[in-house]
Amino acid sequence: MLGLVKKIIEQHRARRLLRRTEAITLLKARYHAFRAVLASNARAVDAVTEIAMRLHAVGGEAELAPLARRLIVETREMVEKLNWLEPDRHRLLFATHRRIASAIEDRLATSLPAPVNPPLCVPLGSAAAAPAGQLGNKASVLARLTARPEFRVPDGFVVTLPGCRLFLEHQGLSLGLARLMTRLTETWSADDSRELQELIRNAPLPPPLATALLDAARPFFKNNRGLAVRSSSASEDGQLHSFAGQFTSVLNITNEQQLLAAFREVVASSFSARSLAYRRHAGLDPLAFDMAVLCLEMVAARVAGILLTRLPQDPDSGVILVSAVPGLGEAAVSGSAAADLYYLGRDGTVDHTRSVIVAKEQRLACQKGGGVVWEPVPRALQEQTLLQTAELGTLARWAVDLEEWAKTPQDVEWAMDQAGDFFLLQARPLTTLQGQPPPRSSSGPPPLASGIGAAGGRATGRVRLVRNRQDLVAEPTEPTVLVMPQSFVDAANILPLVAGVLVDLGNPADHLACVAREHAVPLISGLGDASRSLADAGWVTVDGSHGQVHAATEEEIAAAVAAWQPAAARQTVAQAMPPLQQELRELITALNLTDAYGPTFNILECHSLHDIVRYVHEKAVLAMFNAGDVTLEENLGAVHILDAPVPFFVSIIDVGGGLALEGRTMRRISPDRVVSRPFCALWQGIVTPGLAWGPPPGGSPMGSVVSSWLTDHKSSRPIGMPNYAMVSRDYCNLNARMDFHFTMVDAVCAVEPRNNHIQFRFKGGGANLVRRQRRAICIGTILEHYGFLADVRDDLVNATLQGAPAAVIEEKLVVVGRLLGFTRLLDAAMGDDGMVRQVADAFIQGDYGLTNLVAAQGDVAPNG
Repeated sequence: MLGLVKKIIEQHRARRLLRRTEAITLLKARYHAFRAVLASNARAVDAVTEIAMRLHAVGGEAELAPLARRLIVETREMVEKLNWLEPDRHRLLFATHRRIASAIEDRLATSLPAPVNPPLCVPLGSAAAAPAGQLGNKASVLARLTARPEFRVPDGFVVTLPGCRLFLEHQGLSLGLARLMTRLTETWSADDSRELQELIRNAPLPPPLATALLDAARPFFKNNRGLAVRSSSASEDGQLHSFAGQFTSVLNITNEQQLLAAFREVVASSFSARSLAYRRHAGLDPLAFDMAVLCLEMVAARVAGILLTRLPQDPDSGVILVSAVPGLGEAAVSGSAAADLYYLGRDGTVDHTRSVIVAKEQRLACQKGGGVVWEPVPRALQEQTLLQTAELGTLARWAVDLEEWAKTPQDVEWAMDQAGDFFLLQARPLTTLQGQPPPRSSSGPPPLASGIGAAGGRATGRVRLVRNRQDLVAEPTEPTVLVMPQSFVDAANILPLVAGVLVDLGNPADHLACVAREHAVPLISGLGDASRSLADAGWVTVDGSHGQVHAATEEEIAAAVAAWQPAAARQTVAQAMPPLQQELRELITALNLTDAYGPTFNILECHSLHDIVRYVHEKAVLAMFNAGDVTLEENLGAVHILDAPVPFFVSIIDVGGGLALEGRTMRRISPDRVVSRPFCALWQGIVTPGLAWGPPPGGSPMGSVVSSWLTDHKSSRPIGMPNYAMVSRDYCNLNARMDFHFTMVDAVCAVEPRNNHIQFRFKGGGANLVRRQRRAICIGTILEHYGFLADVRDDLVNATLQGAPAAVIEEKLVVVGRLLGFTRLLDAAMGDDGMVRQVADAFIQGDYGLTNLVAAQGDVAPNG
């Protein structure tokens, strides 16, 4: 009998252990699905940005189809991931996505059909027929220029984007890179980048790719023609980002072994410290890979250099600038050798008074057997001009023809061989111009603020500070510049009516920046504390092209007022587009879902792929609020319990690198064992001295109302009962239920700011509805002061902060942690409307125990 009882007990324990294991496994799976949604969201927003640019670009129609189809696939995967997170809750989204995708395909059917089995390598001469999305910008431009008889482009071939992705997907290479990236901190070291790059350098090529690459290269090697292996990213050499100098070029490859190594080296350069830093600054996903590899026949140049079809500092002058170095042009591109400078008129005339001929002591040359070498320039040639008048005339004609062809100023790389023939090696938009106004003179007053130009152009308007949705309701009655602490998507509705936008946080690739570019509204992000420093600035001029904010001059104000039009007189973006682009805009880039907590934020209101991206992202974050509360309550043994110095007890589950445990795993752990960056910041706020986690000695600081409430009521999960937190190294999801109310916090505090967020929800209380509403308003007021977008409805508070660097996320989480203790019993103290502002001010001033407020009022209970 005893043996039977023992067996039953063991079976019961085994079942409990199995349930706990399954619960942990499910939560970890949900977490990784959620992070996959965040990664997909970043890629999708990048695609929306690129498509919006193509819709406005002259001649960009042919590139819309591959970009749109890529976004269709990405958004379909986002819908699948969301429905995995919340089974059957969003199934209608599949039908919505099919409807939108079908409508897009119908409009694209007459332009470019979807490629079937895209090739891994294509010859440059026939690559113009391939979608630009497969070639990257650099190769796509050169492929189209091969058909122009006035230019000479070296022979070559392209390893397409599908070919490069096949390499990264082979034998789990991309998974290994992703795992390494999740361990990196905000300040990446050279060693971190080298570890990423070594994975790529040592990875084998998939056999189909290796065969295609070597087959394309053999005709060159057979005829003793070397190759230059260069990057051709879809993000590179574009209108928004140039990536100039960020990727590696490997020159004078002469055999198959060198070629395979050079291909890996160019791909690896996408993960260099320099490239990753550029992506972070530009608001791009560091894990997004959109590179093709261009292999051009090596030009053994006698002279090479750079051609700018306009002067960056004076584009209206029409002057052409040519730089030239002896030998290979890499010396001019990198700035590692002295260069002759020639100033040319549009007709090829040389301005000898401005042109400079320098002493050129060394040159870069092709080395026998492969590679390049520095060699001295003969003394007799060091101070001679490198280009004659007729040769400069050829480059001037190229400048005029290229600018006319591209419809925008160009930055061109060229080379001249030993026979005197010119070759065009690269052409890209001159990103310092873009038809933008020059910056203000440096002799004037300094800018009021500086940040990252997310949407170019210049505009003048009166500052309107935006703290909440109510600040966005009234249509402007004069030229207006919105100033906001973060990138409020809700502002998209009013964006066509304003002159400019300034954002403390945000990045050039967020939703609002996409809409700003679409409506040609200057927007600057990353301004720091602009919402405070510019609140009383009056009239300002926003220079989105150079990321600067200036005090407006009287002339600028007068011109802005004279040009201002009310909403009824304005032409919409869609009206200014051709019919096909109008329809594609409505189906792809238009953003209709703005108020994430309003009644119109639902599947039926999703009319574009951009809407779907926005919907999935918001719902995925909300899904994590309910990721496992019930499951964890039933499996307390599956978690660790934090030993707390305050009566706020937390059960913690590690879903990936959130705890540092050594030796035997203990159920009870100290706070220093938690290494989750967002949780540590939250915990710092929770243990702030002065917070009222329990009844103070002698009763409530706010009078007898709170005292009687403490003694006469019991909460559904009282203080001292466990609250739950899921943590990883850069993620925290806290679910706390205390004193008849609940608080939930979901935060990502990672390397890439665009993926970072804090979502906060607070609801309930033990007092009557009026007092609970006042507490909710008080919480919303506090959070708005710290830059959150707060939505208060009855006793429910939803607040968000998105797109901030990790250090800012930590700072705000400390505030949220303090709120957990500070607001715990405030509903009972909210006796009149005046208490809302007074209590909020007390928190902001650091009076967490309301000592000063009590002293001012006396120990008298608020009127109820």
